[in-house]
Amino acid sequence: MTTPQFPLQDQLRGFSRALFSTWLYHRRFNILFDAGEGVASSLYNRVFGIRRVFLSHGHADHIAGLVNLLNIRNLGAGDQTASLKIYIPKNNKLIEFMMDYLARTQKTLSFELEWIPIDAGEEIMLDDQRNKVFLRSFKTRHSQRQLSLGYNIIEKRRRLKPEYEGIAQRDLNQIVWTKGKDEIATEFEKTIFSYGGDSRPIDPADVKESLFLCHECTYMSSEDDERDFQQHSFLDEVLETAKQSKVETLLLFHTSLRYNLEELREKISLAKARVEPGCQVLMLYGDTIIDTSIEGSWRKKVYKERLKDKSLDDNAL
Repeated sequence: MTTPQFPLQDQLRGFSRALFSTWLYHRRFNILFDAGEGVASSLYNRVFGIRRVFLSHGHADHIAGLVNLLNIRNLGAGDQTASLKIYIPKNNKLIEFMMDYLARTQKTLSFELEWIPIDAGEEIMLDDQRNKVFLRSFKTRHSQRQLSLGYNIIEKRRRLKPEYEGIAQRDLNQIVWTKGKDEIATEFEKTIFSYGGDSRPIDPADVKESLFLCHECTYMSSEDDERDFQQHSFLDEVLETAKQSKVETLLLFHTSLRYNLEELREKISLAKARVEPGCQVLMLYGDTIIDTSIEGSWRKKVYKERLKDKSLDDNAL
């Protein structure tokens, strides 16, 4: 039987469990979002493909993997000279402590390492050849003490002006020939990928019409946050955010270990019927991306896109 497809199936690798570790690697853009423990031991030599790391905040489960990541890139069997840029929320003391530790323990690197503090609203060009793809940061709500950031990958696109819709292609070609492309088309920005890190629900305006939104979903209900930290999101909020922002695909991650797979399946199914988010809903369960719309036994129908390229161990479920 053919394995069902989902957007970016061949591009994304990741792992996420609340409190333990979170990271997500987007292979097309050679970007690692967050760097939780185990990222290097999961990606193996794929770490040499990483060119940029974007950290959402400085909690240990999102930055602890930097230690081995840098060590492997420095000593492993790959391109040890490829430069690495790590973008961090500005004035983040926890990340600065990690930077100091790495400076003391990794004094000689074979590659250029650059730490780049950024604020919300900053833009980083990703496609140097066409200058059409860039990343823009946005502020999230997680810790009251330090800045936390989310990230949108945005592509500059062009579309036909309304007054030229329905005109034959031959006539459009003639207009372009005489007046130029700007006469018939206008440029617009399309968010093709969004990553929020740990946070309360993201402002729908920040991820409006994103093709692929990665949103944390620590709790299935507000009552599950017994300590009332109010630093994370629960399921209905996340689905409502996806609905209001009109995203095409939603990837839930950072779920609490208190829920087993079958509990998550049931609660997500009920919530989707209740909220009707209007998008495909996926879930990153450990290191496996699951399509929550698949009926029947999840043990048999979870995607086989394993980070270590081996079949899923049922004992881990």
